[in-house]
Amino acid sequence: MQLQSASSPTSRNSAIELLRILSMVFILVVHFVGATFGLPAREVLYAGFSFTTVGKALLEAMAICGVNCFVLISGYYGIKATWRGLLRYVLWCLFASLLVYAFDWVVEGSSRQSFWDALRVFTATDLWFVPAYLVLYLMSPLLNGGIASLDNRRMHLLLAALTFVNVYLGWGWGGALNPTGYTVMQMIYVYFIGRYLFRFKNALFRLPARLYFLSYLLLTLAIAATLNFAYNNPLVLLQSVALFLAFARLRPFHSRAVNYVGASAFMVYLMHKPPGPWAEIRGVLYYFDEQLTGISFVLACTGFLIAVFAVSIAIDAVRRRLFKFIRL
Repeated sequence: MQLQSASSPTSRNSAIELLRILSMVFILVVHFVGATFGLPAREVLYAGFSFTTVGKALLEAMAICGVNCFVLISGYYGIKATWRGLLRYVLWCLFASLLVYAFDWVVEGSSRQSFWDALRVFTATDLWFVPAYLVLYLMSPLLNGGIASLDNRRMHLLLAALTFVNVYLGWGWGGALNPTGYTVMQMIYVYFIGRYLFRFKNALFRLPARLYFLSYLLLTLAIAATLNFAYNNPLVLLQSVALFLAFARLRPFHSRAVNYVGASAFMVYLMHKPPGPWAEIRGVLYYFDEQLTGISFVLACTGFLIAVFAVSIAIDAVRRRLFKFIRL
């Protein structure tokens, strides 16, 4: 299962799969940088140039669009919800949860959660995206039907209304409905933006990919300067759309290797962010920080990020074989 439409692997556009892979790399970068070492305060960033503070701000700003892009892909192609697809998603999350539970016992001789909690993958998890995407999946037939019934004028009006709710009321005023973007409401909003981009792709594709890439870079600088990394920050939303359109505007191509990795990218999130593996990963990063400096530190962290990604893809190869065996 992929977190998008049910298009076949042979018809899948590898340019979009590259974006899916990049989005997951970006999610790792955000976790490696801000979630591990923290981000500089504005007064520290503005006090004077420092490679450390500027580097943190730029890396976080560059990568913060990863989650939004992941959902934009689903929205652009449209989720084709089926009972089989739902079962695949549930079992995928359950497979990862039980594997993490076993990892805790092997590494520490105990687990941070009970076996019962490991089975409750949507109600006893700190991975906010897992239950949020489940809700989006369940709601997708209603969302798709409702969006398809709208004419272009009503599409514009609904986009404006959702932007008012999520950006002005949520991000702007800290409204409980969607204060920072870690919500189901954000998922629905970004999914709708994806459907909107698909509806008006002929007009949007008149601009070249390089212009969208340039927009992404400029918005990255603006986000780094303001140090506001909420997913529903209007700059982050525009950055996410710009990067998505840059890849969507590329010439379509097909690569079996790219599509294979793209189909397993979600496992990287499921395997690295639960408390047990995440504690071990942060321990390694803290060790690098204590023992290394400069380029050696950057290279060590980069190599470790690649290793975490590669190990997760290898683990998912087992899950894919198992699903193939049980015909899922």
